[in-house]
Amino acid sequence: MDDYKNTKEGRIAGQKYADLLQMERPEPSVKHPRMSLGSRAKIFSPFAALRGFDDELAEEGAQTLRVARAELSEEEKASLSARLAALRRGMTITVRYFVPDLLCPADPPVGRYKTVTGAVQALDPVRKTLRLALDSPHTGPGVEKEKAAVILYENIEELT
Repeated sequence: MDDYKNTKEGRIAGQKYADLLQMERPEPSVKHPRMSLGSRAKIFSPFAALRGFDDELAEEGAQTLRVARAELSEEEKASLSARLAALRRGMTITVRYFVPDLLCPADPPVGRYKTVTGAVQALDPVRKTLRLALDSPHTGPGVEKEKAAVILYENIEELT
C-alpha cells in the first residue's frame, strides 16, 4: 500500500487537521496526573474469573503425572518418627506426602507427591494419621474458611 499521506484521503485529512498535527502532546493536569507504568500494568493483568479453576487444572495435570512411591531408609524413618513425636497441636508445619492413585493400584504404589502447609489439629497414634488445618490463599464470601487434610504417617516423606 502507498503512503497514506500521499493518497487523496490522506491529503484531505492533512488539510483538515493541519493545525492539530503540528501540536505536541498535552501535559496532564494537576488534578489528573499520568498513571505510573506499574499501575497501568495492574489494569491489564489477568484475573481469576473462575475461582479455583487454576487449582483444578493443576490437579488434573498432576493426575496424569504419576510416579512410584520412594521408599525411605531406616535413618529417614527414624528421623521422621522423632519429628512426628515432637509435634504439638497448633504448630504450623509443611508436609510433603504421597497420594496414591486409587484407580490404578500397582506394586510399588504409583501416585503423586503433594506439599501442604497448615496447623496441626490432631495426631492419632492409633489410626496413624496427622490432621492439618490447611492455610487457604483465598479469602472472602463463598470461600471455605478452613480445609483439613488427613495424612497417613506411612505416606509422609518430609516434615518441616
